[in-house]
Amino acid sequence: MSRKIFRLLETRLTALALLVATSVLFLEHSAGMDAPFVIYFLVAGAWAIIIAVLSRREFLRKAALLCGSALFCLAVVETYVYYTTKSQVIITRTTQQAWRRDTMGFGDFPVPNMAIEFKQFLNGRMIGDVTYRIDANGLREIPNAVQGRPYEVAFFGCSFMFGHGVEDDQTVPYYFLREARGTFEGFNFAGEGWGPHQMLREVETGFIRRVAGAPDLAIYEAIPDHLRRVAGRAPWESGPKYELCRSEEACYAGPFHSTYYETSRRWLDKSWTGKFIENYFANLSRPSDIPLFLAVLKKTRSLLEQNGTRLIIVLWDQNELAKTMLKTLRANQFDVIALSSIFPDGDLKTQSLTQADRHPSPATNQAIATYLWEHVGGSWWQSAQMPLCPMKPVLRANQKPLGDLPDVRKLDFQDRRSTCEGWTSGKSARKRPVFGASCQGKREPILEAL
Repeated sequence: MSRKIFRLLETRLTALALLVATSVLFLEHSAGMDAPFVIYFLVAGAWAIIIAVLSRREFLRKAALLCGSALFCLAVVETYVYYTTKSQVIITRTTQQAWRRDTMGFGDFPVPNMAIEFKQFLNGRMIGDVTYRIDANGLREIPNAVQGRPYEVAFFGCSFMFGHGVEDDQTVPYYFLREARGTFEGFNFAGEGWGPHQMLREVETGFIRRVAGAPDLAIYEAIPDHLRRVAGRAPWESGPKYELCRSEEACYAGPFHSTYYETSRRWLDKSWTGKFIENYFANLSRPSDIPLFLAVLKKTRSLLEQNGTRLIIVLWDQNELAKTMLKTLRANQFDVIALSSIFPDGDLKTQSLTQADRHPSPATNQAIATYLWEHVGGSWWQSAQMPLCPMKPVLRANQKPLGDLPDVRKLDFQDRRSTCEGWTSGKSARKRPVFGASCQGKREPILEAL
């Protein structure tokens, strides 16, 4: 009798071990699948059925059968949703799955010193294969070939400014610096899925100052979806939370969600059923979000201006909500460039501004950057350089004479020097002209030796 019990126990343990091994293999295989939740539901349903078979208690057997049936039904629903919607949903894959972390309270922030291969697939066909290079500060790299001095520009925004689906040398920051021809150093502070609240938090915490000092220009690329992001209604939102307080001022109120929410969110984001429900019941931006959006931008502008940084906003004004945003920003004296100014209606009818993933194409990024340089960067640079002293310049020790109207873009870095006195020492002071210079009796803004 005892031998029969032993053999029965041995058989059950062997079967259990095989089931465990099979489950582990299936789960490992599911990691590379487009619809891993199908496997998750099938494995969980199988275990529920096994528990029902082995259970002696009636209520436990019924409960396990019910759970197993529900899990198998979910597997069928997940499979159906996958095959009916996969031709409309872009799947992304990266060489480093966890290439972003919430380590500084900004939301998902790139891990420093990484190179990520970013691939996109639509209906089984690869539509994008680019590489993101992240520098030591966690910022998207701007190639050194276009970096310059002595001025600095900081770029802010979401995936549009970050450069979703394009190479490092196809982003707005890259094209802007290329147009600057060695007169600006740039920093890409944008992030995937971000909004203006991340920009404000980067400024508030001193992160911008630690990385870039006091930039001369700040360029923020805005889209209507930023309204719901700043209000915390975007499903992926993990950034800082701001609320209206004290005379409609934006006040920091901690993170939007806990780490437990973020973990479960990343897990459930793999479900096609979850994506379908999320898209169907999407809580989109609305006009009532504009006051908070405006308050965040006002506080950001105020903090930047304290360090002498000028804020420029580029707004994608392609719907009525965006046009309302544009009117509100201009009514509050923001420097705003509407996308319709860069691409007239005629151009929009003959060309697409976005790629298949609905993010700006390299050509669009280049056009935006060129417009920004021609209408903002170039004029700012000229105002910082001109007018120079019409009289004979006062040269410093070991300084080369540069002529009456030097073009610093044509000079070596060490030769970008001043032609007159009138700047105080220090990094921020050297880049901002002051009046009252001693220059052959005439007061003019000039450059200091670097």
